[in-house]
Amino acid sequence: MGEELKVIWLLAIGLGLACLCGYIAQRFKQSPIIGYLIAGFLIGPNSPGFAADPYITEQLANIGVTLLMFVVGLNFNWKDLLEVKKIAIPGALILSAISILVGILYTHFLGESLLAGLVIGIAISVSSTVVIVRVLSDRGLFQTKQGHLIVGWTIVEDLISVFGLLLLPAIVTASVGASDSKLNVVYEILLVLVKITALGFIIHLFGEKVVENILKVVARARSHELFTMAILSTTFMIAIVSSYSFGVSLALGAFIAGVIVGKTDMSYQAAANALPLRDTFAAVFFLSVGMLFNPVTIMNNLPLFLGILVIILVMRPIIAFLIVKIAKYPSSVAMAVGLAIAQIGEYSFILAEEGNYLGILPDNAYDIIIGCAFVTISLNPILFKLFNITGARDKRYSNVPQELSIQHLSDDADNNRSFLPRAIVIGFGPIGQAAVHEILKRGYHVTVVDQNIDAIAALKNRKLEAIYGDATQFHILEKAQLENARLLVVATPEFSATRSIIQVAQNTNPNLKIIARSRYKASLADQYFSDIPFICDEEATSEKLISYLRDELDKMGN
Repeated sequence: MGEELKVIWLLAIGLGLACLCGYIAQRFKQSPIIGYLIAGFLIGPNSPGFAADPYITEQLANIGVTLLMFVVGLNFNWKDLLEVKKIAIPGALILSAISILVGILYTHFLGESLLAGLVIGIAISVSSTVVIVRVLSDRGLFQTKQGHLIVGWTIVEDLISVFGLLLLPAIVTASVGASDSKLNVVYEILLVLVKITALGFIIHLFGEKVVENILKVVARARSHELFTMAILSTTFMIAIVSSYSFGVSLALGAFIAGVIVGKTDMSYQAAANALPLRDTFAAVFFLSVGMLFNPVTIMNNLPLFLGILVIILVMRPIIAFLIVKIAKYPSSVAMAVGLAIAQIGEYSFILAEEGNYLGILPDNAYDIIIGCAFVTISLNPILFKLFNITGARDKRYSNVPQELSIQHLSDDADNNRSFLPRAIVIGFGPIGQAAVHEILKRGYHVTVVDQNIDAIAALKNRKLEAIYGDATQFHILEKAQLENARLLVVATPEFSATRSIIQVAQNTNPNLKIIARSRYKASLADQYFSDIPFICDEEATSEKLISYLRDELDKMGN
């Protein structure tokens, strides 16, 4: 094939095969991740037929990891980690220390050096956040407090692995017996601490405010394309600068970018814009893992392969389970944490590559780690399904401690509002404002959705729940808790947008009462929502909508 068409061939054949294998896996009620991994193996160099370019695949996979970690950062709240710090931080530290120690001892028992054992130990002590997020999302756990505990746990693991990665060259230098080796190690440790502190200081003092101001300027243009470009450029710029200036990985840099954007009023729309690209390139990440899988290497090194698998799939989950149980959490929470960390992924590859580069690892060790990642990533969603670990609808979570009780994030600020009937108003112009005023008088919890960032900021200052975003995107309506709402008022005038919103609303919540607005009466000639009252600008003002609204609220008993 022509050199210039390698990317096109990869996207055409790789994504097509991933779609087919993912569909087959879904039909067998398994996670599509398994299908993506198999598709990757089929287009890799270790199987006959088409072989994708591994370098290009790796670059596209890096995009996927970056976007996925950005979305993880968007949904991650440091307050959630602080709430569970008594278990997530010590738990991850203890488990990582034991994993590293066992990895060193077992590898040395098989005849490898202590340094090789250290690299392998660190590589198997860190779970893949990419895999965890996908599995938690599939099982309905990602937006729960249990999900935040698991993600917080893995973030601590990631920081440990980054710290080990940065110190690895100094440890290698010390191992050769240089007279000043101990001083070098101390110097490297201090340098790493200074870099991490400087990064946090810069982000806290400058990064958050600068990013928020840039996104607000772009948001005021009300251009979907410009806002998407602003989000993507911000994400990749922060990831690159963090990586090259402070030595952290691209994935961790993207996570930092997500945390920064997640503190702004534009976080929901940013997540909605990033989701399509994230899902596509995350699939490429799993393709890249599958491409590296080499069954021959595994057969030639079964003791090392099986030993590492036992550590990842048996030892680590049992220890994590015991740690969470000792902290007096329910068995269901302990089981979820244990299963979530029973796999390895992208950080393990980075550590193994560094070990190869420094001449620490034998050639077969990298292939073994890839093989273990392939097997554990494939098994992870199956284990969650086997043990029936699910999210908010699972009654087993009813006894979770207060800090892990299942509530929607938007209700954390004022728990009393969670008991009120919910209403959603889309559009906060004069008509939308009148609707909100009337609904609030009836004792409803109102959520406003609008694309005017200044209006949303003003509403936040008034402690009224408000979401910046395009309501035609399901992700935005999902954040507004559409499935729990009793009333929806669409106060935007464009009928095409209104029709899209109503279709999503009716499919999500068939019992939802809807009142909508249209600019022109002629637009209603083709509409098939016969049971929905429409208010037309040509023949009615806000008083007409309020009249309809009062009648409907009276019928609903409020």
